[in-house]
Parts: sequence; structure tokens; C-alpha cells
Amino acid sequence: MNDTLLAMRERALRDEAFRLTLLATRDAADPLQALCDFATANGFALTLGDVISDGEEFSCNQTKSTNGGNPLPYDCFDDAYEMFFASIE
Repeated sequence: MNDTLLAMRERALRDEAFRLTLLATRDAADPLQALCDFATANGFALTLGDVISDGEEFSCNQTKSTNGGNPLPYDCFDDAYEMFFASIE
């Protein structure tokens, strides 16, 4: 998770109303946009790109750090959105 999601996680673990509202964003027509809108309204700078690229960037860095380069990218990477919600449920 990126720093913004980690900060939101810490607040969610201390503030039950904040946590419940975060969880409710998953029921919106566009859950990711709802999460970002709620985050921004509460002082957390979070964009769609931040969440979407978070796990992919980690996977790409892992591939580049392999001695000589890794010709086969990893099959998957952690989904920051799902990991965030799993950490506050």
C-alpha cells in the first residue's frame, strides 16, 4: 500500500465512523472513485492512478531488481485496493 492508504488505514483503525464510511464506498456504482472522493474530502490526497498503479509498480521494480533482468514478469501483483480493505475489515 502507498503512504496515503497506510495513513487512511491508521485512521480507520482508530475512528469507527471513518472505517464504516470507507467500507460503504465499496457499494457505490464506481467504488474506486468513491474511495478517492471520500479520501480527498477527508484530507487524504488519493487518485485513481495512485491506487491502480501501486501494486503494478512494486511488481515492475521486483522484475527490474532481478540480477540480469527477469524475462518473465510475475503472474500477478497485490491489488492495493483489495489489500487496503482486507486490512480494515
